[in-house]
Amino acid sequence: MIVHRVFPESQVCQVCVKLNPSGRIHVIFLVEEPEAQEEQSSKEPKKAFGVDLGIARLATLSDGRFLENPKPLERSLERIRVLQRTLSRKRFLSKNWLKTKRKLAKEHEHVGDFRRDLFFKLGFLLAQEYDVLVLEDLNAQGLIQKAETRKRRLRLYDFSFSELRRILEWEFRKREKLVLPVPSYNSSRECFRCGGINQNLTLEDRVFHCAHCGFTLDRDLSASLVLLKRAGWVPPFRCACGAPPNTSATLLRVGGGWARWSVEAGSPVREGGVAHRSHSMEMCLKPMMRSFSLVRFNHLEHLSVILFVMHVRAKYMGEEIQRV
Repeated sequence: MIVHRVFPESQVCQVCVKLNPSGRIHVIFLVEEPEAQEEQSSKEPKKAFGVDLGIARLATLSDGRFLENPKPLERSLERIRVLQRTLSRKRFLSKNWLKTKRKLAKEHEHVGDFRRDLFFKLGFLLAQEYDVLVLEDLNAQGLIQKAETRKRRLRLYDFSFSELRRILEWEFRKREKLVLPVPSYNSSRECFRCGGINQNLTLEDRVFHCAHCGFTLDRDLSASLVLLKRAGWVPPFRCACGAPPNTSATLLRVGGGWARWSVEAGSPVREGGVAHRSHSMEMCLKPMMRSFSLVRFNHLEHLSVILFVMHVRAKYMGEEIQRV
């Protein structure tokens, strides 16, 4: 059992039990905390950065660093297809059918856990370094509908922009830092220096060149600078390699999931000497209890988990345990 944080038992007002299709059980406590007094901080934000989100590069920062998209769904797609074909050949609700279905659910759950783990670590590291987050207000559903090929639609689904944005905003606002969403219209085609629009820029072009002033820069880096400029933050800028933005600088490639901080997806992030592991965080305000009579358990440990959940609900919610 993994406990995220310690809280007093007297402040628990609601308990939510969630059973995933893979068999993993979450017990979520709704705790009532006293209202904190708002203190007006005289500290003004000093460091701001813009982030351009994409498919090939998950995030490109305005300081010249970028993170490649690990594409967890695309990496696990072949195994998911094999499990789906195997499941289709099994007899419905048989023992082997339930076993294969649970394996398939675990594979999907692994993809989601890998993605959330990377997003939480990315948000934690950026919130530790910057005071203002400038994020493009991207319409992911519109991009999916406009996708011409099936492969591009799959990569957009794997992109999960809404979840990345939610986690980044949560990490910054938890530390009382600013989050500024700006319009993303023509952010890749607009010139950072003069504001001209390059209408001939296509998706295959990875370098932005302005015909008006001759400004040349990487396409994603230029878009992140434009977003930062639209928010009114234009600090002195130099690329990670030390070159000014008016040259075609080579970006600093940070591979392996922000190797600069020695962090990879699946490894703990240390804060104050304590290792914290990013797990799935589900906010649920309504009590939910699945009917366990419809689930077949192959091991006695699952039964012990059910008894533990019933004990928790009886302790915190005052429910009586019916003995069979």
